[in-house]
Amino acid sequence: MKRFFLPLIALFTLSASLLSAQGFYVSLEGSDDNPGTKAKPFRSLAAARDAVRKVNRDMDGDIVVYLGGGVYPISETVKFGPEDSGFNGHKVIYRAAEGEKPILTGGVAVTGWKLHDKDKNIYRAPAPKTVFRQVYINDKPGVRARTPNRESETTFGPYLRLEVPKKPECHIVKKDWSAVEGVRRLDEVELVIETHWYHQRIRIGKHRETDDGVVVLPVAPAGKMSKKLGFYRVSYFFFENALEFIDTPDEWYHDPRAGFLYMAVDKGTDPNKQRVEVPVTSTLLAIRGTADKPVENIEFDGLTFQCSNWDSPSRLGLNVTQFVQPMAVKRSWESSDYPMGIVRAAHARRIAFRNNTIRNAGANGIQFYMNVDDSDIEGNHIYQIAANGIEIDAYAAKNPPPERQSTGVAVWNNHIHKAGQNYTNGGGLLAHNVRGLIVEHNHIHDMPYSGMQIGNQPGGMRDIGCGDNRVRYNHVHHCLQLHDDGGGIYTLGGIQRGSIIAENYLHDIVTSKWAGNYPIDLIYLDNYTSKILVKDNVVNGGRAAERNRSAGNTLVNNSQSNPNVENDAGIKPGYELRGE
Repeated sequence: MKRFFLPLIALFTLSASLLSAQGFYVSLEGSDDNPGTKAKPFRSLAAARDAVRKVNRDMDGDIVVYLGGGVYPISETVKFGPEDSGFNGHKVIYRAAEGEKPILTGGVAVTGWKLHDKDKNIYRAPAPKTVFRQVYINDKPGVRARTPNRESETTFGPYLRLEVPKKPECHIVKKDWSAVEGVRRLDEVELVIETHWYHQRIRIGKHRETDDGVVVLPVAPAGKMSKKLGFYRVSYFFFENALEFIDTPDEWYHDPRAGFLYMAVDKGTDPNKQRVEVPVTSTLLAIRGTADKPVENIEFDGLTFQCSNWDSPSRLGLNVTQFVQPMAVKRSWESSDYPMGIVRAAHARRIAFRNNTIRNAGANGIQFYMNVDDSDIEGNHIYQIAANGIEIDAYAAKNPPPERQSTGVAVWNNHIHKAGQNYTNGGGLLAHNVRGLIVEHNHIHDMPYSGMQIGNQPGGMRDIGCGDNRVRYNHVHHCLQLHDDGGGIYTLGGIQRGSIIAENYLHDIVTSKWAGNYPIDLIYLDNYTSKILVKDNVVNGGRAAERNRSAGNTLVNNSQSNPNVENDAGIKPGYELRGE
C-alpha cells in the first residue's frame, strides 16, 4: 500500500505546483464544472477561489487567477477567509487578463419597458421588489424623482428653505408644500435636508396645517434631529421619491410593492435600447479573518467593482454627521444600518487593491472595517460613490487595541472624485483612529463635503490612538461644494503625535451658496487636534488653520503658490490610465 500511495501524493503535489505556477482562469464562456485552465476556464470568481483553497497550502510561488472581460453578476457576496490566503510568503492575485476588462456587478438589468404616461414620456418596466436607492442608465446615475428638479451636479440644488421651530417639527411654507399635495403615497416621500455638515433624510409622518404652512413630524426613527435647536436655523431641503415628481428625463421612481420601475426619457429615446441597471447586492467582496487568524497575502488587480445597494435609509431614515456616520446606529460588521463598502475587509494582513475601478457604490467604496495592516490601496479609480470613497477602521473606537487598529495602510496614486453623491456629507477618504497611515500622491476632487478626514471625535484634548500618519503630495480641489465646516484636508481632533501634512496642493475650495455660517479652510485642524506638523503646503485661495480648541500643532511655510509642490502633487506618471 505504501509503495502505491506515495507516488499518488507526489503526483498530486506536482500537479498542484504546476497549476499554481500556471494560474487559474475565469471566463464568461467557462463553466464552474471545468478545471479552471486556460482552455477550460471557470465561470465565476467563487469557483476560482474554491480551487485556490485546495492548493494554496503548498504554494512555492504566487497563484494568479486571470479574469476575462465582460460583466459578472454578483448576486451574493463572495467571501474570503483565512483559508483563502497566500501561504509560504506568496500571494494569491485575482487579476484582469491582459487586455480584458472584467466587471463585477451587484446590479441587475431592467428590461421590458413600456410607455406608461405619454404626456410626460414616462416608461415602466418590471423591477426587483428589493428596495434600492439608485438607478444607472448606461453606467451613469439617474435622478430619484424629486422637486424642485436638480439643476446642479455639484450642489445638487436648488433647495427650499426649511424652518425648525421646535425639534423634530419641520415647518414648510404653503407654497412649497403645494408640491406634495397630490402625492398618493406621501409616507414614502423623503425630506432631504442639508444643515452645515449634517445630512438627513426624514420620511413624512403626521402633519398639520398652520396659518402659513404645514408642520411635519418625521416617521423614520433614525432620521430625527440630534443637534441643538439653533443648529437648524440655516437648513435647506427638497422633496424626493414620488411617482408624481417625475417630469424630467432620467428621473425615476421605484414601486417595491408592485415591483415596477418608472423612468422618464427624452422624446424619441427608446429605453429598451439603453442599459438600465439597479443594485441588489450590498457588498460584492468581503475579506474577513479573526484577530488570531487573519486573511493574508491576497491582491485584486485591474478589476471593476460596481453597483452596490444600501437600503437602510429607506427603512430607518437617515441622520448622519460628517462623512456619513449615522447617529444612534450600532456599528458592527454584520449590521447593514451602517454604510457598507462595495468591497470590505477586516482582520487582514498584506491585502491589496491595485488598479481597480470602484464606481456606482450605494454606500462606501473600499472599506477596511478593522485591523487591516500593511495593506495597499493603490492606483484605483474611485468615483460616483453614494457615501465615502474609502473608509478605514469604520468601527471608530478611541484608543483601539492593536488587534483592532489598522496600521501601515498605504493609500496612494488613486483618483477619487464624486463621492457623497447621494449622502452629501461623504468624502474621498475617512480614516478613523489609525496609525502609520500613508496618504500620498492621490488626486481628490469634486466633493460636496471634505476631501479627507483623519481622526475622529476625541471628546477633548486627549490621546485617541491616532498618530504617525503621513499625508503628502496630494492634489485636492473643488471640495466643500455644498456643506460647510470642513476642509480639503480635515482632521477631527485628538493628539496625533508624529503625524505630518506636507507638500499637498489644494485650491478652488470656496463657500457654497447653500452653506451656512460655519467656516471652511483648505487644511482644517478641528476640535482639539494637536501635535501635527503642517508644512510646505500650497493652500491657494485659502489657508491652513487651527480651530475649535486645536492647539500645539506646528504650521509653517504654507503658501499660496509653490511650483515645485504643485508639479509634484497628485498622481505620479504611469498611474493616470490605471484603474480605469
